[in-house]
Amino acid sequence: MKNVEVEIQVIIKNPEKIEKRLNEVGKFVKSRKQIDKYFVPPQRDFFAKNMPDEYLRVRYEEGRNHLNYSFLHFSEDGWLRSTDEYETFVDKPEIAEEIFKKIGLILKVTVKKTRKYFDCGDFEVTLDEIEDLGDFMEVEAKKDFGGVDKTRKACSDFLNNLNVEYEIQKEMGYPRMLYKKLNRA
Repeated sequence: MKNVEVEIQVIIKNPEKIEKRLNEVGKFVKSRKQIDKYFVPPQRDFFAKNMPDEYLRVRYEEGRNHLNYSFLHFSEDGWLRSTDEYETFVDKPEIAEEIFKKIGLILKVTVKKTRKYFDCGDFEVTLDEIEDLGDFMEVEAKKDFGGVDKTRKACSDFLNNLNVEYEIQKEMGYPRMLYKKLNRA
């Protein structure tokens, strides 16, 4: 099923303080460990681009495993606007991985994270601790605010109204950031 996702991702330095603030404006939902394995076809390496615009992922998540293809849409100045996501559950993700390898797909990077989910009304907020990268926060709209640009602005306004410290980054996504760090790409 296709889903258009609009979110903002920022770097955070004080996750405990931000978690406290999120509990004031919303409610904690759950915490999950996730292992995301990203694959590429040999003739079309998604990571060869400075800003990859597509990903193929197998996610291991405590009994709720997924197969996902994402296509990213960027603004003219290089900022992520939205993502088209196609996702389905897989009972045996290790078999999906084996199929990928048998047809020649290459495992490019593995992202390991602990993700805490918060319900903040019209927004889902996650605090992510990424192994070898650090701490991040994502603010994702749960509804359409009148198109991608207005929805993105609503996410930005919500983030600013939290009154917490964060660092804006050019949104490369965890797989690209980790790949770049580990391979000095």
